[in-house]
Amino acid sequence: MEGEFNMFDPVVVSCVLFAVYFVARCVHRLYLHPLANVPGPKIAALTSFHELWYDCFQGGGGQHAFKIREMHDIHGPIIRINPWEVHIDGSADPAFWHVLYSQSNKLDKDGWYYSGFGVSTVSTPSSDVHRMRRGALSNYFSLSHVRKYEPMVQAQVSKLIARLEKCSSNNEVIDLANAYRCLTIDVVTSFAVPEPRKMLELEDFGKGFNGTMRDFSKLLTLHRHFKVVMPLVKAVPDWLLLAMDSSGTALQAVEFARSFENQARLTVEREGKPPSGQAPSILDTIYGAPELAQNDKMSSYMVQESQNVVGAGTETTAATLTTLTYHLLYNRDILNRLLKELSAHADISTGSFQLRTTEQLPYLQACINEALRISNPVTGRLPRLNPRAPTTYTTLDGKTTYTLPPNTVMSMSMADLHFNASIFPSPRTFNPSRWLDSPPEHLKAMHRCFVPFSKGSRSCLGMEVAKMEMTLTVANVFHRLGSRMQLWETTERDVKWAHDYFAPYIPVDSKGLRVKIGNTA
Repeated sequence: MEGEFNMFDPVVVSCVLFAVYFVARCVHRLYLHPLANVPGPKIAALTSFHELWYDCFQGGGGQHAFKIREMHDIHGPIIRINPWEVHIDGSADPAFWHVLYSQSNKLDKDGWYYSGFGVSTVSTPSSDVHRMRRGALSNYFSLSHVRKYEPMVQAQVSKLIARLEKCSSNNEVIDLANAYRCLTIDVVTSFAVPEPRKMLELEDFGKGFNGTMRDFSKLLTLHRHFKVVMPLVKAVPDWLLLAMDSSGTALQAVEFARSFENQARLTVEREGKPPSGQAPSILDTIYGAPELAQNDKMSSYMVQESQNVVGAGTETTAATLTTLTYHLLYNRDILNRLLKELSAHADISTGSFQLRTTEQLPYLQACINEALRISNPVTGRLPRLNPRAPTTYTTLDGKTTYTLPPNTVMSMSMADLHFNASIFPSPRTFNPSRWLDSPPEHLKAMHRCFVPFSKGSRSCLGMEVAKMEMTLTVANVFHRLGSRMQLWETTERDVKWAHDYFAPYIPVDSKGLRVKIGNTA
């Protein structure tokens, strides 16, 4: 009879089978999964859509790191944050950081979490492949090699100071957050590619461009959940980009990405030989590295490697400089102590600073350490997995031991260590003196929990570049301009970490770190 229900109808059978599969999957994840006994909200154990919501939608996105903190406060030091991953609270158990990230552990990275970074050293899941790729670049980023680029960094810092002096003479309000981003892009592209950017020459310090790059960071987070996002973005034609954004900044960002493709192609054509008179770039180093497989010397890999080096060295360093500048200008006692130290050690003939000098200035180094601690250059968690053996985790009270089977993703977050009140009293307070006045044993504990560049075999490859850039920038900018610089309609909220897109991002409605620089007397 027409309209009669038929339980053998293919559509009905398909719906029933899907429902049975769905229920069985839910039951398994909640009650039968090896991680079923790990505390945490049931919705997080059930589906990664819980993470998607906080990553991409709640509060404008980038909120999952804050949700993890909230989950720890409710459920304890170890929690299940998605169906396959546990997160361990560094504020409750900082010692486990060195278990999870020590040199001796041959752990892989979670390919799902790092998928937005493409194929590069930072995103390589396999520890064996990573060792090979990192080895190809380790000499390039060694302290001895990085020091050769000091004149280049000095030149970029001098260019920044000249721009700030010009803004001062015009009585302009300056967004130093964007100015620092321009500086870090110009510096890191001078390392990465034969033809570096010239962002410091932009009249508005690349305000629109920097905003667009922030949007791309959000898209990379969305891509983690839906792998079609970045291919779709790359497929958007230029005319449509201009129609969507008449300012042209979106197209500038796309063209910036394309410039890596052009330079990688030219590097391959030159067989890794730099242009006459130029030092080898990262692209040249990759092409000539005997450690790398031939596939890693193709332009597609070189593009993603150089893009990630630039991305890693831009927002992270700029965010730290922004945080440091705000707190120096907000607390004049701290600023005056730094200016006094700088004044006593400036080069008499030039009034500037060399790296060998800045490395020896204790209060300057304490200020930078404190800025790194509070800003947390990497706000994203750092997921690892052991494909070969199970891992055990015992709570500090010794009452519960969890056995995590091979391939369980385990992660921790540097912010949990940096805001550990037992190690860093009043952890949200900017206090450089803690690095100078603490008793030796406590100072040792502080350094052990100080992980802005992570630790172990997967630590930040560009650490020496970042340290050189920060010390030279702070010393020279503040010695020249610090006494004349004042905050302008800026509060701590304007520079505070509000969104996690792997690096820290300030609130969307923030107008940045705005300052005015008075004219010389």
